[in-house]
Amino acid sequence: MENLKPRMRGRPRYDDVDNSATDAFQSIALNTLDRGETAPLWVQLKNRIQDAIASETLRPNSRMPSETALCEIFDVSKPVVRAALGALAAEGHVIKMPRKGMFVARPRQDVDFMTSNLSVFGDLTAKGHVVTTKTFEFYRDKANENEQKVFGIPPEGDVVRIVRVYYCDARPITHTHISLPAHKVPGMEKLDIDNRSIFQTIRERYGLTVQRAERWFTAEMPDIVTCQRMDVPTDAPLIAIESIAYDYDGGVLEYYRAFYNSAVARIHLRIES
Repeated sequence: MENLKPRMRGRPRYDDVDNSATDAFQSIALNTLDRGETAPLWVQLKNRIQDAIASETLRPNSRMPSETALCEIFDVSKPVVRAALGALAAEGHVIKMPRKGMFVARPRQDVDFMTSNLSVFGDLTAKGHVVTTKTFEFYRDKANENEQKVFGIPPEGDVVRIVRVYYCDARPITHTHISLPAHKVPGMEKLDIDNRSIFQTIRERYGLTVQRAERWFTAEMPDIVTCQRMDVPTDAPLIAIESIAYDYDGGVLEYYRAFYNSAVARIHLRIES
């Protein structure tokens, strides 16, 4: 009779698993979550884990501690842990494998196309520039027909609108009209956004991040108000950009129209096969 290998009991095997995540989480938790912060605990926890994954403090393929263990490590309830892990899984940062547990996902191989006008703070500050803003309008209002179409909301739906100029090393680089779906960012219009990245604010307050964006570029003559705010002549065309940014659920998170002054900083595109 053929000899059969004994059947293994307990947790199924998962080859090449890195089990160092528990130690990493113990280190992350040394800086406790701030219960006085406006951002909910689950958003803070989600951001902590996401930052640890980005810095490879939590390595790809490493097994996550159980929900119970994470509750003990961070001194939070299970709903907080589940909300954080659910958001991370929805965005593809972690993978839940039936009967095996949850694991840190491998980095995505695709490269998102970004210009400095999508994330001025992230792109320009990374290059050593000083980025500041001046906000001219910041309010909540009923969506117009174009916003209703872009966000897929009914006529009674609201949006948060922001009109601001971004400065690169004290030189105005964009004049931007931003719209956000109000139901995704409740109370956004009451926050302090002076000299803050919109996307960073949304990420920290609401746990929302951008997965991809589409843009359209044209050369257009700016209006008088834009010329005055950006200190450009009225007879010089600027780059007009229209952008739609999507979150990890495929929903539209931001719509903006902007005038961009390429004399301050060129738009750099990198294309890889």
